[in-house]
Amino acid sequence: MPPPIRLPRSRTESLAPVGGVSPLARLMSLDAIILTYVLATVAVIILFYRRIPDAGWVAAAHLGGLSGYLILRWASTRVAPLRVLFVVGLIALIVGIYEGMGFILPYLRDDTLPTDPAVGTAADAWLARIDQMLFGGDPTTWFTPLLTPASVLVLQICYTSYFVLALVVLIVLLSRKRYRSFLSHTAVIIGCFFTTYVGYYLWPAYGPRVFYEYAEPLPHSALSAAIYRAIDTADLIHLNAFPSGHTAVTLVYLAILFVEARRLAWISLPLVVGLIVATVALRYHYLIDVVAGLAVGLGWIFIGMPAVFRFDNRPNGV
Repeated sequence: MPPPIRLPRSRTESLAPVGGVSPLARLMSLDAIILTYVLATVAVIILFYRRIPDAGWVAAAHLGGLSGYLILRWASTRVAPLRVLFVVGLIALIVGIYEGMGFILPYLRDDTLPTDPAVGTAADAWLARIDQMLFGGDPTTWFTPLLTPASVLVLQICYTSYFVLALVVLIVLLSRKRYRSFLSHTAVIIGCFFTTYVGYYLWPAYGPRVFYEYAEPLPHSALSAAIYRAIDTADLIHLNAFPSGHTAVTLVYLAILFVEARRLAWISLPLVVGLIVATVALRYHYLIDVVAGLAVGLGWIFIGMPAVFRFDNRPNGV
């Protein structure tokens, strides 16, 4: 299987400052994507200032994270050892932005305000209706006859491999020692993340496991139940069903591996297939969420990735 796209070679992997080149010319896709998303998030916080608890602190945290990113980004172009610190800071920023939605998203609409227990939103009702219209019912029930403690454990491991694949891709990209390419690939990954986040803001939904009342719970083993609870506890948002970020971003991970480490991509392929199946079988997502996630992921692979590399290797860019 050939790589999904053919990327242009970087003109140079050096990011050292060049005299006479404006800061705008040195801007890379990663910088533009993060600047745009964080500033847009702050604008949303200001717009809904009266509804969001501690809105001032939430906005300040986002601006502080952005300032830290810009400082480390600037420093990493001048002092190579600081690139490691920049990578750590970038990971912390993305995790912070994701978890930070938990302090914003639930307060933007009346039907998403935190309740205990959580109840489905208007978006849940629409997504469930779309599933029923397109697929003739609730697709999560298609897998019910196949679910046993063993199969649920396998699916839960596949679902959790999303986090392992992120680490694998990070190690592969850093091991190539092509820092400019690393920044471009990372821009594609983060751009895909942020696209799914926009979906969460526009269509905040909990997913089938909250919306539907199932006759029987999933037949978890002790281990799969522990993994399930750990993921649920770490996630402060919960209104993140549409589109499926696991599906979208995992496709991007796989595409990058096919470009940079094809053998590893083939090894990862069964996990990726299992992960996508698990999103529906374990009732995390409606099937329409997965379809939308596939569209987002493929969009970033076939349109976003070439565009990012063209922009980052443009004439006069540094």
